[in-house]
Amino acid sequence: MTPRRVLLVIALLVATGAWVALVQWMAGMERKEPAYLEIDLAEIPAGSPKFYSFQQTPLALVRTTEAMLDDLRAQTAYTWHRRPIAAGRPSFFVYSLVNPADGCEVEHLPKGAERYAPVRPWQGGYRDPCRFGEWDYAGRAIKQYADQDARLLQMADLDVPDFEVREHHILRITRAPAR
Repeated sequence: MTPRRVLLVIALLVATGAWVALVQWMAGMERKEPAYLEIDLAEIPAGSPKFYSFQQTPLALVRTTEAMLDDLRAQTAYTWHRRPIAAGRPSFFVYSLVNPADGCEVEHLPKGAERYAPVRPWQGGYRDPCRFGEWDYAGRAIKQYADQDARLLQMADLDVPDFEVREHHILRITRAPAR
């Protein structure tokens, strides 16, 4: 083999190696989801939900108003688990928009919207188009009729992501509920 052919083979091997390295480097540049989602609560208008996606899970955050909290407290008797609203007037609720029972994404229904069970006026929240479940703005499952059989129709509350509040107004979500 002539020295020129040897150099040509070496150049070809170096070029091939460089190409493989470039392709591997570019493959490593895939967009990775951040380790957390930060939300400035001061920038969220009170009284209506704001929607996010984190770790491929749809989430809602609702900053509350005094009237909203009063409505949620009055609604407690009609929820499946009767989880009360804390006395300290929570300033927000955050939860997954996926029904924990079937994985169906729930949809927002504003105050006054028609609901599956029109016995009580709707104060706003979410409904599952797959299983006819309803949740209030605190993420609590609503009992649609007083005589519903809990063994057959009871729904779970919406799942809450792992989060922390930083500097009194930054909500940092660190893990979304599994889908």
